[in-house]
Amino acid sequence: MSTAPRSLPPGIEPISSDEARRLIRCTTEPELAVLMGRARAVRQAVHGNQVSLCGITNARSGDCAEDCAFCSQSARFEGTGAPVYAMREPREIADHARAAEAAGAREFSVVTSGTRLAREADLRRLEEALRLVAEESTVMRCASLGLMRKPELARLKAAGLQSFHHNLESARSHFGNVCSTHTFDEQLETVRAAKELGLNLCCGGILGMGETPEQRVELAETLREVDPDCVPLNFLDPRPGTPLAGLHAITAEECLAAIAVFRLMMPAAHLFAMGGREVNLGDRQHLVFAAGADGTMVGNYLTSAGTAPSEVVAMIRAQGLEPRPTAEPERWAFHGEAPAGEARWNRSAAAGDRRALPVLP
Repeated sequence: MSTAPRSLPPGIEPISSDEARRLIRCTTEPELAVLMGRARAVRQAVHGNQVSLCGITNARSGDCAEDCAFCSQSARFEGTGAPVYAMREPREIADHARAAEAAGAREFSVVTSGTRLAREADLRRLEEALRLVAEESTVMRCASLGLMRKPELARLKAAGLQSFHHNLESARSHFGNVCSTHTFDEQLETVRAAKELGLNLCCGGILGMGETPEQRVELAETLREVDPDCVPLNFLDPRPGTPLAGLHAITAEECLAAIAVFRLMMPAAHLFAMGGREVNLGDRQHLVFAAGADGTMVGNYLTSAGTAPSEVVAMIRAQGLEPRPTAEPERWAFHGEAPAGEARWNRSAAAGDRRALPVLP
């Protein structure tokens, strides 16, 4: 199922790659203000004044065989501080979904570390979790499970999976600098399998991993070919112990220009400003909506803390926008305010391991 408006209003057309390569370097005034104004107009015309909120749970953490240079969950890097634990129980995952929904999420993603979710026991746990989430909440059920294959995805879809998330991470020309244990084409095979099964596709990347502005446009070009329903844009928050730990964050202006260009290149897609927005944009993160984003994260990230839900909702409303309800607004658990309490439904990892972050900060 698709939530993105696939037809565009009259007069709105995606910009060319040549124009995008020119605009991506508009990071100083007054060019940036003009670029953002243009992107904001497209966002409002196509997606209105509502912002989608997405919540996640780190359902299996650490001990990953891949060498993605940005990720603290890789077993190849020492001293990252990431928690290590096996697949959560279905009851825990469903509780986390309810917590995210109460905080304003309309989409909830189960995220697992590792190359792919393939063990039978883990697949069965996720199948049961998806059924529980469908029974107990109205959130769109999403999962981010690595390089999945079609048969396993088909099983999960039958159990209630509606959306599949898999980032391409970076442009093809830069991907080898980010990961060596799997290929860019393997990533494309994964997202195409999800699309062929009719799953809602969430596919984006991480900006600020040493790529050039032109390579950011290259990533957007590939994403446009893939045609995802949702495009999450993350901004590198360098994690201790990873190969990119010493990389400087990109500027707020670079982030805003990239959001605007991605919006203009893919006007129909839902565009989410996600991880790292606090670090890279600081007190300017509210401008992601003026730059064209119509979605963001509520709650914590995988291994780093996020902004309190009440602050995210307040930031959205201060821009004259409102959280987008779920497909069943009459049953949606969020009714205007984020919950006052904290969700502490974490379990400890194995004895001696670090605890995971709660879903909500």
